[in-house]
Amino acid sequence: PSSTSMHIGHLVPFILTKWLQDAFKVPLVVQLTDDEKFLWKGGGLDDYKAMGMDNARDIAAVGFDPDRTFIFLDTDSIDMLYPNILRIQRQTTCSQVKGIFGVTDSDSIGKMSFPATQAAPCFSTSLPAIFPSKADMACLVPCAIDQDPYFRMTRHVAAKLGK
Repeated sequence: PSSTSMHIGHLVPFILTKWLQDAFKVPLVVQLTDDEKFLWKGGGLDDYKAMGMDNARDIAAVGFDPDRTFIFLDTDSIDMLYPNILRIQRQTTCSQVKGIFGVTDSDSIGKMSFPATQAAPCFSTSLPAIFPSKADMACLVPCAIDQDPYFRMTRHVAAKLGK
């Protein structure tokens, strides 16, 4: 979500995800991209962290199984994600990021590197504290259409990483 409160467009994917979690007894990982908002929208990082915490409460209120759900802010969990962020960055060119996301030479370097951060939680090896013995666990990522470019890039990188 990109605001302090979720709307129906945010809620629908989470309702579907709750159904999938209940039906298949699977874990759920929800990445809250406070860093993305900071890089693209300006404003203060602490404001986006607070927004992320508000969003986490809204998401939890959908009724996910707390024993199978991990909701995190990127800035709080970067240490777990970073090894895979580096692997993804190595396999992704600046030209690809410019073409997929419209990043230009005058944008901050953060915008160029962020797509790897968005992609990292798609790999269970990015979350060893959550999935310590499941290095090749498949991943379902429910998301809105605006996130599609990130996951197209991720599928391309996954093939290069042998995932």
